[in-house]
Amino acid sequence: MTPATPGPPVRWPAYREGQLLEVAELQAEQQARTGALTRHEGSVHTPGVAFGLQLTVSAVPGITGVDIQPGLAVDGAGHYLVLSRPLTASLADGESSVTISIVWRAGTSQIELSDVPPPAPADRASDAWPVVLGQADVSSGTVTVDHAAREELELRATAITAPAGGSRVILGGHGGRRAQVFGVQLADGRGGFGDVTTVDGDGTGRTTVPASVADAVQVSGSATLAAAIPAPSAASPWSLYRATVTRPDKTVAEQLRLEVGEVKTGVDPHALELLIAQGAGPDLLHVDAGGTVTISGGLTVVGVTTVSGWATTGPGGGTGATTLSGLAASEANVLAAAQALLNNLTNTDLKASAQGVSSAGGTVSYTLHLASSAATAVTDIAAYETVVVGGSVVSRQFVAQGVNLSPAGTADIHRAIPVGGTANIAVLAIGAGQDGQPRAATLSFSA
Repeated sequence: MTPATPGPPVRWPAYREGQLLEVAELQAEQQARTGALTRHEGSVHTPGVAFGLQLTVSAVPGITGVDIQPGLAVDGAGHYLVLSRPLTASLADGESSVTISIVWRAGTSQIELSDVPPPAPADRASDAWPVVLGQADVSSGTVTVDHAAREELELRATAITAPAGGSRVILGGHGGRRAQVFGVQLADGRGGFGDVTTVDGDGTGRTTVPASVADAVQVSGSATLAAAIPAPSAASPWSLYRATVTRPDKTVAEQLRLEVGEVKTGVDPHALELLIAQGAGPDLLHVDAGGTVTISGGLTVVGVTTVSGWATTGPGGGTGATTLSGLAASEANVLAAAQALLNNLTNTDLKASAQGVSSAGGTVSYTLHLASSAATAVTDIAAYETVVVGGSVVSRQFVAQGVNLSPAGTADIHRAIPVGGTANIAVLAIGAGQDGQPRAATLSFSA
């Protein structure tokens, strides 16, 4: 919105019955009407293009320039600048920043091209006030039109009301609301208007009527609930509300709580269930009236999980309660599984031994001998060797990978290790048996 500038008062000529009208009286009448129109034009809107007068690169064959479409503009003196038919303006190659304007001269509208832009609106003369349509450049026969300099007509108003009076838009401060810069209002049926949406100068927006959103809502900052959200009757006794709670460690936290009512006589327990589902598919999460949570799909935990209870297997395969005996039974099951794994890792289906061990010149040499039992083949064997000298690890590496042994098969890996002293050597060999279970063997010696 652009503020209006007060103009000189408009003087209207007075007439009487039987007066002989001369040229001066008729000129005064015209000047009064022109002054009133100028005052109106200067108060209601700024100078600029009302419609049309678009600049485009000329489509006329053989002409390098711009086409100007018909349209209407109003200058600072209130003249109507009219272009009634399309016009083509030629430009020379190499011309840059050519300002194209429409101006009132000699009682008619004219299109002008200038290498110098017009002065600021406050410095323009009322008898020749150009309205800028845009700028153009020509380089190597190519015309470029810049619309940034185009001067559009802007309304001057603090309120715009619909013709039927049912709504209006408030621009800037209005009715004692200096902080407000924008508002939309609806007629209240009593001759006044009520706010629908308001925006203050600091960017704060408010909507004071019920609103529905058909698509997703994204909030980049914080969202404040001015009051608790009442639960709809269909969701009762569930309720969603904000709360300030004090934790056991005395710290205070803000929470958004979804809460279910108490199970009472006459209340259907199914009415207290919480269900999260995906379309017509299976339930994703289900909370019953007793607080039991059921997750139908997989659960991925990124952080640490703390388990305060433990589901146990009761008599007959059912799920029992979380008791000390139940926890003991679960622990026994875990220990049994660990023992079975340990038995697989210490079986005799794979053996490792060091043969031909010798030490000379600071180098330890030996042959790692791998052997499988006659009962099973062991495949994809990997042997990892660790060498320690004087309490420090000097070597840690795989010395064999992908070794396959048939039943009662053997394999030898020759090793020569520069150690420079007494070395403690340990080897761990792991492979897979015919049943897919791991087979392992270890050896250690000093040299």
